[in-house]
Amino acid sequence: MHSPTRRPALPALTGLRAVAAAWVVLFHYREEILTLEPALAPLDTFMRGGYLGVDLFFALSGFILAYTYADKMSTLRWRDTVGFVRNRFARVWPVHALTLHLDLVIAALIGTLGVTAGGHRRTGEAYVENLAMVHYWVNDRPSFNSPAWSISAEWFAYLVAPLLFVLVVRLRRASSALLLAGLSYGVMLGIFATMALPNGNLENMFWVRIMGEFIGGMLLCLAWVRGGARLGRWAFVLPAALAVVALVPAAASGRYWVAPALGLGVAALAASSGRLVRVLSRPGLVAAGEASYALYMVHWLFEWPMERATALAAGNALLSAVVLAAFVGVLAAAAWLVMTRVERPARRWLTAPRTPRPVEAGTSAASPVPERTRLVVASLR
Repeated sequence: MHSPTRRPALPALTGLRAVAAAWVVLFHYREEILTLEPALAPLDTFMRGGYLGVDLFFALSGFILAYTYADKMSTLRWRDTVGFVRNRFARVWPVHALTLHLDLVIAALIGTLGVTAGGHRRTGEAYVENLAMVHYWVNDRPSFNSPAWSISAEWFAYLVAPLLFVLVVRLRRASSALLLAGLSYGVMLGIFATMALPNGNLENMFWVRIMGEFIGGMLLCLAWVRGGARLGRWAFVLPAALAVVALVPAAASGRYWVAPALGLGVAALAASSGRLVRVLSRPGLVAAGEASYALYMVHWLFEWPMERATALAAGNALLSAVVLAAFVGVLAAAAWLVMTRVERPARRWLTAPRTPRPVEAGTSAASPVPERTRLVVASLR
């Protein structure tokens, strides 16, 4: 893969990942949080809209990958493509595999293996699909570790990204990239508007949401890189979109109309240097953003104990506060441990260059290795 000058880091976007992950956690645990702390009821509408944190992640993913790879991978080369896919696999699969097996153990302990009344699939077939990260391609019902549906969708986007880089990098004008980004989001929203089920989702059309937002993020990145410095003036769009979700129930009702504003907000943050950028770039938020993937992947594993702890603590203000504080602490600790003990080491190992062992002095690289020695070495691998 080509290695031109590395572009500057965008710490504000890393901090934004922490916001997206926390928003998803609030969405999934909204009922428990409000039961434990009724005073947080004014945040109910905002928490209901937490599913949009995934849409923010999709846009961030497309934006960051285009920022990092698009100009480097302007032509389709086998070595570059393999390297990119390997890096993306190393980024997501180890933590996904860990949480898959943790969910499997939990389900076996509490008796939720098989297919539940709600259609949740914890079957042998779903297990194999999860290992390959294709579970959401073939069945849109939840399976092991429900949030991992988005990892399956992301994996699809990663596999087609090298071809997308070749196509989008041809754009040389910021205005053209911006127009096509709007078109990408428009096509996605048009399909949802005409074909969505009553719950707002599409049946067996997983690619619509991920590709509309992933490509939109890529094009918004190109719009900025190609000279869209004025995008920084739109930095207010992201907090404004979050405020709309928090104040307007219809904006958090299972639809995706806010998604384009979230994508534009990502590009505007990259192009801005204002107060919001400074806040999101603070070391604590950046560190939380680095742990955001681990947090996203582990948080739903605590569903069963959280439900029972909430039921026990309901009505007792002191115990409720303890349970809520403990929940936050456990989630933070679990995410940090998974990031430092699994995600980072596994990623380093999977992406490390494989170099031949050095030849010892006095021997030749072409010297034959005795059969017995080869058998012993093979048995130790």
